[in-house]
Amino acid sequence: MFYKSKKIIYLFIILPLSYLLIFEFILRISIFLFTFNSGILIYGIDKNISLTLHSISKGEFYIVNSSKLEDISVTKKKVINDQIWIFGGSTSNKGFCDSKSLSWVDFLETELNKKNFSRNGTNSNFSLNLLINEFGKKKIPKTIIWANKVNEILHSKRYHTKKNRFLYLMNSFKLSLKENILVFYFFEEILIRVFDKININIRSEKSNLNEKDYIYSSNKFFSNTKKAIELSKKYGVEDFYIVSIFNRLNLKDNETKFFKYYNSKVNKLIKSYKFVKFINTKKFLTSKDKKFELLCDSMHHNYDGKVLTANIISKFMND
Repeated sequence: MFYKSKKIIYLFIILPLSYLLIFEFILRISIFLFTFNSGILIYGIDKNISLTLHSISKGEFYIVNSSKLEDISVTKKKVINDQIWIFGGSTSNKGFCDSKSLSWVDFLETELNKKNFSRNGTNSNFSLNLLINEFGKKKIPKTIIWANKVNEILHSKRYHTKKNRFLYLMNSFKLSLKENILVFYFFEEILIRVFDKININIRSEKSNLNEKDYIYSSNKFFSNTKKAIELSKKYGVEDFYIVSIFNRLNLKDNETKFFKYYNSKVNKLIKSYKFVKFINTKKFLTSKDKKFELLCDSMHHNYDGKVLTANIISKFMND
């Protein structure tokens, strides 16, 4: 009986844990050799280190050490006076409607070199981590455009309150595993992408949002954006533009439920920082513009919509 119990423990506990440790070690070493970022070796141990994975095929994997960012000397930073960085979600990225290889960023009229960090399905969490990652390389642009809005409600959709204790505990356990074990982090991220390819969403998301959810999401947007602004100010970014991209509802003089919460946070930010300006593109739409078909769905612009968006933002910035 003793030997049988020992064998069961070996097969179902010791052996799986041994394989997990081996895979974990190999994965960390492989990523270190690929990125030469030693932070990956102490991921989970040093809580200042976070990971952001967007595309495996494109190698868009970012290792951010927030503690190192604070140590960057202002005298050692490299201010790139000829660059403008754009952060946002799919509404600022390529791949939609009748102009899949273009975004409104491509039509932006500026003498600065454009670097578009916008990615599909991301919100200000991703943008902030990406910004910190770039600042960590001691690269500082002249101008930043922060076009996060549509996906900010994901903060609430993927957050579970303590009222639903089971989902809350499961989500907390899952996040704990992802924040400490690299194998689990990649396993879940790859699994999500595989199911996304066949149009099946396996994320645990709330389907119905209420006022508390919108407030929570707007607070997360405010917190992330404020930190991005503070870092930009510290490292010498000259202009920081918060941009709201118009949607189909705006063509009918309507708005989403989330907008008023988002707008209140934006107003608070632009009142606090002189170098921050807000470009609400819907306010520049003429009655003539609203008669045209500028989108292919509720939020993504077609060719004409992208050109119009770029013209509005360009005029505001250049004036």
